[in-house]
Amino acid sequence: MSWASFHVLEVMSSPKFMQKRVGYLAAVQSFTVDTDVLMLTTNLLKKDLSSHYLPETSLAINGVSHIVSPSLARDLSPDLLSKLSHTSPHIRKKAVLVLYKCFLQSPELLRTSWPRLRECLNDEDGSVVSATVNVVCELARRNPRNYLPLARQLFKLLTNGGNNWMTIKLIKLFATLTPLEPRLIKKLIPPIANLIRTTPAKSLLYECISGLISGGLLSNIIDTPSGDELASVCVSKLRDFLVVGDSNLKYVGLLALTKLVGAHAHLVAEHADVVLDCVDDTDISIRYRALELVVGMVDEDTLQGVVGRLLRQLKRSGEGEGEEYVELEVVEASEEEDMEEEVMHGGKRRGQLVVLELPEAYKRAVIKRIIEMCARDMYVNVSDFEWYLDVLVQLVRYAPPVGSFASEVDDNNDGDTDSDNREGEDNDVGEVIGRELRNVAVRVRSVRAEAVRYAEMLVARHDGMFPAAGGGGKRVLGAASWIAGEFSSLLTDPYATLNALLHSTSPLLPPDILAVYIQSIPKIYASLTGSESVPWTPARKSTVTLLTSRVIAFLAPLAISPNLEVQERSVEFLELFRLAAEAITAQPASLLDAEEEYDPPLLLTQAIPAMFLGMELNPVAPRAQRKVPLPDGLDLDEAINSNLQQLLREADYADSALGTDDEDGDDAFREWYYTKPLPKTSAFASLSVDHAAAKAFGGGGSGGSYQGAVREEEYLDKDILERRRRDRREREKDDPYYIGAVAGEEGEEVDIDSIPVMKLDLGEVSLSTPAQPAKTKRNRGKVAIAADEGIAGDDGGDEEQEQEQPGKRKGKKKGLLGVDSSGLMGYSLEGDEGEEKREMEEEKTAMVEVERFMAEMERAKVNTSVDEKAKGERVKKDKDKERVKKGKKKKDKEGGEGKKKKKKKRAEGVEGEKKKKKTEVGEEQPVVL
Repeated sequence: MSWASFHVLEVMSSPKFMQKRVGYLAAVQSFTVDTDVLMLTTNLLKKDLSSHYLPETSLAINGVSHIVSPSLARDLSPDLLSKLSHTSPHIRKKAVLVLYKCFLQSPELLRTSWPRLRECLNDEDGSVVSATVNVVCELARRNPRNYLPLARQLFKLLTNGGNNWMTIKLIKLFATLTPLEPRLIKKLIPPIANLIRTTPAKSLLYECISGLISGGLLSNIIDTPSGDELASVCVSKLRDFLVVGDSNLKYVGLLALTKLVGAHAHLVAEHADVVLDCVDDTDISIRYRALELVVGMVDEDTLQGVVGRLLRQLKRSGEGEGEEYVELEVVEASEEEDMEEEVMHGGKRRGQLVVLELPEAYKRAVIKRIIEMCARDMYVNVSDFEWYLDVLVQLVRYAPPVGSFASEVDDNNDGDTDSDNREGEDNDVGEVIGRELRNVAVRVRSVRAEAVRYAEMLVARHDGMFPAAGGGGKRVLGAASWIAGEFSSLLTDPYATLNALLHSTSPLLPPDILAVYIQSIPKIYASLTGSESVPWTPARKSTVTLLTSRVIAFLAPLAISPNLEVQERSVEFLELFRLAAEAITAQPASLLDAEEEYDPPLLLTQAIPAMFLGMELNPVAPRAQRKVPLPDGLDLDEAINSNLQQLLREADYADSALGTDDEDGDDAFREWYYTKPLPKTSAFASLSVDHAAAKAFGGGGSGGSYQGAVREEEYLDKDILERRRRDRREREKDDPYYIGAVAGEEGEEVDIDSIPVMKLDLGEVSLSTPAQPAKTKRNRGKVAIAADEGIAGDDGGDEEQEQEQPGKRKGKKKGLLGVDSSGLMGYSLEGDEGEEKREMEEEKTAMVEVERFMAEMERAKVNTSVDEKAKGERVKKDKDKERVKKGKKKKDKEGGEGKKKKKKKRAEGVEGEKKKKKTEVGEEQPVVL
């Protein structure tokens, strides 16, 4: 409708309200973010938003919510913010809600608009407050840390009460805030618990319980008496959801119980009767949810009853006995709907009882859930592994046909319960059953022989159990053949098992199963021919020769198989068996009358058995491989052959020279070589599976009532029940504490009168009967289960947290409004100012710390300066004393020297005077000669 965009804009600008309303309606339905004329609507929307006519303003706000773009959001945000203070609460409410659409288109508006939006929480009108809470709740789903300052204000709204819708939003909002602020939990538990006990509204009750779980409130008080009491109240309230006839309440009740069962499984188990009734509900979506809940609720005491109830759903009755019926919904309908009903349901009318047909996806989900609840925590709930093996074989017979999962879309399943229903036709449930059968055979030694016997039965009777046209459970043959080969010494009839592996229909199996068949054949062959104690007679030689020839004939066509794994194994073992045939032919047989005896060929007795003997295979921890050290000198990046590219070029050149570069032929070869053929499906595939299983195993029987305890006769086939009775009679035959039916050999009755009777004389005995001890429940002996092997103390933990599920892709998150809200993820309300404020606060904190350290240093300096001052004064005094002493000594020394000088001068003066007098006397009185 892009051609009419400008005309729509003209009608929107009409002064008449009736025409304007039509224009806005057309714009809402045709305009998108990429519409060219959208930029011309800015002034028109501003004019209509500032209109004094309330319907016109309301019409403009409604139009903005549908056609807003990033540029429109930035241009119209001042006008919309001004409407938050409008006199009409209707306009204020609409303005609050349309601001959320603007935030989605332009997240930076949230920072500038937040103060005004926060004020709306104190609005005098309840509808405005409710709309604001709704917007805050949606914003908090993206970045809840921004809204922690609102906790006090929101808590006040929660405790003051209001409409149920706003209370639900507040509880959801607090559920996102409590992981960031655990101190809120103590404040929130009392009001929410009060709402759970008092509210009559089912929607509010469910949201309160869901908020307790998702917000971590219950998990925080899980070990306290108040926590157990609150969890018990929640479970009892959710029980009321399950006993009502409303399917919607049942669904949400089961959904909430599924969230509770992880931490409070014992409380949920108290209401197992109601939950198991939901397993038999006519609504498939409720069955899915109940099935998920039962897995977490089951324990050792209830496991066999729950599994029997689920198996009874899968069991088909040949003559319609035990089938479930559902009544078609009675609804007032028009003649056209009646005609459509006639065409769709083929004459079935509303109110008529019809047989409830379980979807193939649901059957597959039931089988996987049964295995999950039995194998949980290393079989902690399984006390009887023989019963578990019987259940696994029974599940093989009930496996849905292959190919029904790719075409069937389960509308009732939301993806959490059984998300892999649509993975494709190659995802046969037999793969899961076979993996579990192999796991039990490897881990539980006490029932290994029983597991080998069942694997032998599956391999020997696969023609009757798994039809070629869409037979379900066929992939269990891979695990069954592996068990038969790995534990071939426990086979009851190895010749029959080997003949079944060498059957002419075996090459028609999937390549991965056929590869396991090829690997198991030499193992069973070695157990049959590798005995050194059996004489090498002509009869044995001919038998081994015939057996070797059959193996060679089976492997020869597979040596050119298009599957590389099958081809490689076939070529290797084919050469080995050809050598064995030559060795058998060359080794003469030992005759009875001959003096010389010949031993069997060493290739049969030593070489081939040595390939499969050695250390026993044990389960390995998932993380053990990564702990294996790499060999020294191993470089995985180094090319194996440096001339590989040259060899490939030469090969291509040789092909082109021979004229074999036909593209059509090459494409045909690639399609034949790499494309996996699609299995043929049949509309009656599941029916043929059941008939084939019944024919092969004698299964059948009618389903029992759904009331009361579930007996094994109601979900196990006759051959399995007969074997269990035979084994039980064999165990109880020599048991002196068991008094059973007296019978002779081959079912002949024994003459009771012929039994000798001996009279016992006990003498005088006291007739007082002693008090009988209380009966105690006999505990079943513990079964040894092999644990995973690891390297350097590896605990063998799973890697679910480290590995992402391959089938799930993460896309952009979209809210209920269908708009991408990923722009709000991690968006902070503080912005640059907030960052500056945070930096200033950090700087202030750092300054406070620096000042504190400086004050401590000053105090330490003062303390040390006092000591140093006192010490310095003492040192100064000592120095002054020394200086005084030195001065005195120097002065004394200088004074002595001065005295000496003075004495010397005085002496020199006396001598001078004497000389002077002498000279004067000599001049006056000359000497007479």
